[in-house]
Amino acid sequence: MNINSRNIYIIYLFLYFTLLVGFYFNEDFALGFITDYLFHKNIVLPYFEENFIKSFLNYNTLGDGSGLSAHSPIYIIFFLFLKKISFNENFSRLIVLHLSLLIPYFFYMCIKLKYEFRINDIKIFLPVIIFFSPYFRSASMWLGSENISLIFLSICFYFFLKYEKSKKKELSYIILNTLFLALAAYIRPIYSLFGIYFFVRFYLDLNFSYKLLFYIFVNLLLSFPAIYYVFVLGVNFISIHIFDQTKLSDFINLFSITITILFFYSIPFLLLNIKKNFQISNFKIENLFLSIIFLCLLIFFFDYNISYGGGIFYKFSLIVFGNNYLFYFFFLISLNVFISIFFDFTKNKDGILDLILLFILIFLEIDGIFYHETYDPLLYFIYFLLIKNKIYLNFAKKFTIKKLMLLGSFSISFYVLSILKTTI
Repeated sequence: MNINSRNIYIIYLFLYFTLLVGFYFNEDFALGFITDYLFHKNIVLPYFEENFIKSFLNYNTLGDGSGLSAHSPIYIIFFLFLKKISFNENFSRLIVLHLSLLIPYFFYMCIKLKYEFRINDIKIFLPVIIFFSPYFRSASMWLGSENISLIFLSICFYFFLKYEKSKKKELSYIILNTLFLALAAYIRPIYSLFGIYFFVRFYLDLNFSYKLLFYIFVNLLLSFPAIYYVFVLGVNFISIHIFDQTKLSDFINLFSITITILFFYSIPFLLLNIKKNFQISNFKIENLFLSIIFLCLLIFFFDYNISYGGGIFYKFSLIVFGNNYLFYFFFLISLNVFISIFFDFTKNKDGILDLILLFILIFLEIDGIFYHETYDPLLYFIYFLLIKNKIYLNFAKKFTIKKLMLLGSFSISFYVLSILKTTI
């Protein structure tokens, strides 16, 4: 289906206007972004303004000695830089809002590169879903590190797709992919986990060639400042992101909650494939045994006792029934769906890479506190650009107005739900 170019510009200008309106009214339907912004502005930044070198070299012991922030010090420096070059607070926020527009722009560039469509193809509306992400919107307006890091990560994905499309597997694309991943990780260190996926992919393509060796060298070079800062100077702020104690319940919480969040964002992709891909005849006895094992683990070891976070299914279970039982049910559905999607697809290289991506996504919340903002809108990049499974791949490859309406309804509904959450 072809779209009139004029209508495309009108729609995206309208979406940009909604961001400006949200900025004017201090929108934060994701909750927490204003609090985070004020905390870094009023508590963390004064330390860096008073004594930059001392604060940078003692970042993990600021305040009461245990560190003030789990965010990267590079993010704090960026925050400070904006404050210094801006004539007022709103101007620095507007800078980040407009920088954040690079996220839907590079999402469009990546989709266009991967699926090779014309300017007036209906796929051009896929980036619209990002404008309805409450987390993208709030981070745009309140200097969220999530958006700043995702800008670099989206560019990293773009050069990876350029590498995939190139016949000669140009080294320049590998280096640029690595550079922008490093920049993303310096803002949000957990994104360094994506380096595992890219390393395996490059190794499978290149084996032990000079390109792979140069890729490893560039990785070591770009990571050296972080390694020196954390392990040699001992500024180990990253430990804040890791479980204080390694308990079985921590891993049960991690696996069960993140799987349900990943499943939630997969719903639009799965709805059109239910009859074809999830028939009773496809259910295996192994699924039943795994379901029983994980259900027992949930009943005896699930222990998420934090009042915030937990994902939509966990919160829904608490609100409706006041217990975790409905959450356990959603987890079992999510587990069996992902087993059907990914584990039956591991007989080739693409299936193995998809499985690696799945585990990376699970460990993005290794700190034990689970937020949708970690995955939204990141998962749209993963599902549309990196995962090779046919359920996700065919959704965009054979994109229709029906799919656009389904995806749009899903994202708008979640945005409206976020608004209601802040008003009820």
